[in-house]
Amino acid sequence: MYLPQVLLLVYVVDSADHARLPVAKQLLHQLIQNDSTLPVVVLANKQDLEGAFSITDIHDALALSDIGDRRKMFLIGTHVAEDGSEISSSMKDAKELITQLVLEMQ
Repeated sequence: MYLPQVLLLVYVVDSADHARLPVAKQLLHQLIQNDSTLPVVVLANKQDLEGAFSITDIHDALALSDIGDRRKMFLIGTHVAEDGSEISSSMKDAKELITQLVLEMQ
């Protein structure tokens, strides 16, 4: 309902939750199926946890190569300190990228 009004989609997945990645893949593909140019930023969160899927594994699990060549697509590994005391460089990079994409779309 809201997607026709957005400038880009930021999709966050839990890199350590292997069982839910198939559902995350299905929902992502459903969200973007009607807009072949909507930019997508996928944040693969919890990269700091033992057993978390790598960025390559997340790319494959979400079948990001099937999404198409016409859209801007970004996959960034992220994590946040458990106590929230510091913002990781990957989160800062994600914020800068999202800001840049929004500014380009306006």
